[in-house]
Amino acid sequence: MSELVLLEGDDASMREIVERRVGAPVPWAKPGEERSATVWFCPGRPPAAPRDLPALGWIHSGWAGVEDWFQRPEWRDGVRLTRTVGDFPQRIAEYVIGWLLALSLDVPEALRQMEGRAWRGWTAESLGGRTLLVVGHGAIGRRVAEAARDLGMHPTGIRRGPVTPEERALGVESAESLDARLHAADVVVNLLPLTRETSEFWNAERFGRMKPGSIFVNVSRGGTVDETALVGALAAGRPARAILDVFQEEPLPAGHPLRSARGVWITPHVAGIGTKEPLAAEFAANWTRYRDGVPLRNVVDRARGY
Repeated sequence: MSELVLLEGDDASMREIVERRVGAPVPWAKPGEERSATVWFCPGRPPAAPRDLPALGWIHSGWAGVEDWFQRPEWRDGVRLTRTVGDFPQRIAEYVIGWLLALSLDVPEALRQMEGRAWRGWTAESLGGRTLLVVGHGAIGRRVAEAARDLGMHPTGIRRGPVTPEERALGVESAESLDARLHAADVVVNLLPLTRETSEFWNAERFGRMKPGSIFVNVSRGGTVDETALVGALAAGRPARAILDVFQEEPLPAGHPLRSARGVWITPHVAGIGTKEPLAAEFAANWTRYRDGVPLRNVVDRARGY
């Protein structure tokens, strides 16, 4: 069977970037040929209605998180699903460090004084010397840790599965070490994928183990956090502050308790927005491997959930 690639959204500029990266034409499915597609490149959220793709063998998702695919009929036995890493590590690292810097430098106070034309000095805090714990230490977590290390922080990490000697030398440990690390971390960055095991992983018990005065950053998935427990934890000062980009319900309702909780900074799911060039580049690299019979990169393990 000849290969045929369905591009969800049929974006001409995306097709052009992919072909430039591949260095050759790609057999895109034309209108009316969708059912014959063997490859489905879906740069964004999958469409609400299932696709009838009986010849499908590979789906490439443009998102790092893949929980939307687990109930999709298209991802059936015999169909591989790959996810995108792209520039998410850099973008999310910039988000985490940028907001931590804004918090430590007290950017809100600077904005208030500029608006009021005031002049009252203050002593800014520093990120140097603080301990940052990445929970979910994959490709994105490594980049967050690198950025933190460059600013003089002491990054540590928790990951599921085997920890290599190189990772251990950088302060990464297995999940059994989480409780001890939570007690010592000044900043906790949640990068867990959303799976059955991680649903509301951040609960009252885990927040209660955090260091008084610490900061909780969620740039992963809203479903990994018990938001009611987080509101209570913030009132108790464990953590004392939270930087939140993702929520169980999005958009976050105007009357949600997190909106008025003390010490919370909220952004509307902007930390890891993909852009065309890296999305197209990653699909192009995997398409070349697929065409040449080489194992694909970033294949999702259905049993593990990521």
